[in-house]
Amino acid sequence: MPRIVKVGAGGGEVHWHDALKDLRADDVLFLEPGFYTIPQGITLTDITIKGTGSSPEDTTILGYINLSSDSRYVTLENLCVNTNQDKNSIFVPMEANTYLTLRSCVIKGAGNDTAVIAINGKVTLELYSTKIINGSVSMFEGADFRLEMNDSYIEYPSEEFCSLALEGQGTAIINNSKISGSVNTFKKTNVELDINNSEVDYLLLHGQTWMNMLNSKVLSKDDSCLYVSDDCWINIIGSHFNGGVFLDKRTRAIVQNSQINRMIAVDETDIQLNNSLITAHADFQNESKCDATRTTFNGNMEYEYFLALSGNAQFKGHNLILNSNTSNLAVQDDAIFKVNVLSSEDESLEVECNKKPNVSILGMRWTAIKK
Repeated sequence: MPRIVKVGAGGGEVHWHDALKDLRADDVLFLEPGFYTIPQGITLTDITIKGTGSSPEDTTILGYINLSSDSRYVTLENLCVNTNQDKNSIFVPMEANTYLTLRSCVIKGAGNDTAVIAINGKVTLELYSTKIINGSVSMFEGADFRLEMNDSYIEYPSEEFCSLALEGQGTAIINNSKISGSVNTFKKTNVELDINNSEVDYLLLHGQTWMNMLNSKVLSKDDSCLYVSDDCWINIIGSHFNGGVFLDKRTRAIVQNSQINRMIAVDETDIQLNNSLITAHADFQNESKCDATRTTFNGNMEYEYFLALSGNAQFKGHNLILNSNTSNLAVQDDAIFKVNVLSSEDESLEVECNKKPNVSILGMRWTAIKK
């Protein structure tokens, strides 16, 4: 039968270490504000632990937590878990088939390459109004997971390691959250990734990743703030990219009502752009294909070309807006460029090309030149 156990140092309450020695399945522990040490860690099974302070860090567990392989669930609420050891703050083993729920928690790592939350096995991980600091949330290769992250924050802006690592298979849903650092998927990843009304620094997608992004921002200004490779599919709506989007291999992409600073597509990528804006530079190479509708391509002084095609790239455009801003347009090699233009700030365009029949621009004057 579930018990409510009040833990603290006052009268009528159970001492922390006594409570740990007598844990039973389905116990609910209420912890008074204070520091609770578990230097050798603890393994939990079917337990709920709640802090009773006014904020999570009022009630701090110093140490690390493992879930047992047969645990059905562990719930932590209004707590801080802080480990300064080279340990996962929270570890879920390979044999698990469990729920891990964190509500209004702060989970701190040691700031090294050890994941703060390490997920293996079959797990539903729920993060509600929770902060992960100084380390990553990592789903490892053997994980079969469902991640629901709402109103939460991961802070791990490392140049070597990602903030959210999604390997294995499963679904990750990120709502109204911020990830300071990168979100990565890997060669063996098979995952659906949904990012809604959220901010991340970088997205690096590999394997078989199906990503839906809605009303979100990628903040980095680097050339690959979004890098998509392998057999990934992405569907982006109403989102903003401060830096470059780089697509390669067999990526398939639909981008709608979004703003991208610059885009490079190579290999066999296939892209549809609708009602979107490329503010500085777009480059399509190799066997890449793009079909753009009601999309604006702008140039700026930083790039020689505002729009460039090479190799066997194919570009079809409908009702485009082309503003060169003193940059050039290039269609080289066997690339094909067939568009109609709705509007432009330029009276005419000069197109660098070596096969004039491969270029068709309707709606404005243009001249073929060789360089």
